[in-house]
Amino acid sequence: MKSRKLINQSGFTLIEIIATVVVLAVFSAMMLTMFSDSLIKSSEPMRRILKSSDLSKVMANIMADYSPYPRWKASTSYSAGNKVLPTGMNGRFYICTTGGTSGVSEPQWRDYGNTQDGSVTWKAGIWIKNTSYSVISGDIVIPTNPNGHFYRCITAGTSSTSTEPTWPSKLDTSISDAGVTWQRLLKYLSDQIGAPDQVNKKNNSYGQYYVVENRFVKFVSLVMQPISSGEPENVLEVKIKNDEGETLTALFTAKEN
Repeated sequence: MKSRKLINQSGFTLIEIIATVVVLAVFSAMMLTMFSDSLIKSSEPMRRILKSSDLSKVMANIMADYSPYPRWKASTSYSAGNKVLPTGMNGRFYICTTGGTSGVSEPQWRDYGNTQDGSVTWKAGIWIKNTSYSVISGDIVIPTNPNGHFYRCITAGTSSTSTEPTWPSKLDTSISDAGVTWQRLLKYLSDQIGAPDQVNKKNNSYGQYYVVENRFVKFVSLVMQPISSGEPENVLEVKIKNDEGETLTALFTAKEN
């Protein structure tokens, strides 16, 4: 009798077992809820990073469309036909006519004639008569008398055999040049980006994005303001956003002489 009593005392009662099972069930449910929530939320930062990266790619594509040529670099090998932009935009781009190695410091870029740069010779990429221009290649020219603006080919063809077109500074005007049609680069860029619309997402060659701002602005006492009718349209403000509400802003400028 005594040994049976000791055995019974060392075991668990039915109530204790049930209580233990209930506690374990509640604890397991709590742990499952906590870890499930953590696992779900752990993917959120990565998703936001990917969305931010997508928005940066869109802006990079827009910038590349406005600056289709690389910036000049010191002590760099260039071949005839290479095109560069000065490190400070001056309304011109330059074509290598004699290959070589650029100098250790940036040259004083000339509006006309040749610019010597180490053993490289550059010339401004001006309009040329009786020349084939392409839309696919994104061909860009400046007038032979530079006015600070770039003009992009929007209809492919061959330029006039004799007379250079009259290059307008108004953005809403396209330029007929025999078989070629030109458009000011800032206007082209604005058209491609699209009108402000924070409801309908754009999906084009730049990527997927919403347009918050696409307008021409001016600076008054270092404060950015929208331009009034008839004022120069030389600074384009572009602001885009993604599905997360994150935004990126850039300014694109033309340098009037």
